Amino acid sequence: MNNDQSQRQIIYGLTADAHFLHLLHQPQLTGCIEQVFNKAINFSVNHQLYTLLSSQIDNAPNSCRLINKDFLSYKINVGDSVFILNNEIHIGENYAISFLLCTRWEPPIIHFIAEKINDKDYLFFLESKFNEINSILNKRTHSLFNYQGNNLFYLESSKKLNELRFSLINALMNKQLSEVANIVSQFIGLGIGLTPSGDDYLVGLMAFLLLKNHPANSFYISFYQGILHSKGNTTPISAITLEKALDQGYRENMHQLIQCLVDGRNENIYPKILEILNIGSSSGCDMLFGIRDALFLTHYFGETHVD
Repeated sequence: MNNDQSQRQIIYGLTADAHFLHLLHQPQLTGCIEQVFNKAINFSVNHQLYTLLSSQIDNAPNSCRLINKDFLSYKINVGDSVFILNNEIHIGENYAISFLLCTRWEPPIIHFIAEKINDKDYLFFLESKFNEINSILNKRTHSLFNYQGNNLFYLESSKKLNELRFSLINALMNKQLSEVANIVSQFIGLGIGLTPSGDDYLVGLMAFLLLKNHPANSFYISFYQGILHSKGNTTPISAITLEKALDQGYRENMHQLIQCLVDGRNENIYPKILEILNIGSSSGCDMLFGIRDALFLTHYFGETHVD
């Protein structure tokens, strides 16, 4: 063992997606730490963002879950160097991430079951899940979509977000492809935080609405154009999240919820909804607003027999 390695504290990876593991085959690349949180650390390499997650967080695109429950004991700071050496990721002068015990997380490929769109039992299931999620969201006033405080900036943001919601739903119902692209572009970057509310809403909406074989999948190009046009208006991590969402790349708990909704399974669905709800300070809530509207639209397409 060389002197550099002997002085480094080894941190062990548990699970990582293929894109993250691909970093290990590019030893010439270097980067730096961008953000440090209690249970997540974002770093950039070659103009791409990657995330280190605590073991208590579910798998996600461009990420690696580590054995640690949190990162409070580590002295990792914004600006610390990141580089790849001997199949390890080195951070600053003190840490090295080992992948000897790490397994690959492969997110499932979920397809909508096309014949269910006109199944009365399935439409009833969608309606019941819409009502269930709606009931939960009505009690969550910290989301800008349901803001009830007196902060003028938040009130204006809430008004704009909900105006865009209603406009987007109407454009989708009337199959106005160019209008959909225009409205999607206005959502991006609207709100506050690392992933603004407008972005999180689109992620939740696309998670169900743009599934392969879904009747609304024909709007994919409209969402793609809207995101491509305005992704520079949001944060780097949110822009990547939106791009991943276009290719059905989501966190593990989102995949699990979407699979339950596609299958029409009631069992264990409530805990999956709560897992999404608890993402970030309001991100999960904003995603659920998108999922709720996706269920409403799917029910509408089924009732009107849209191909």
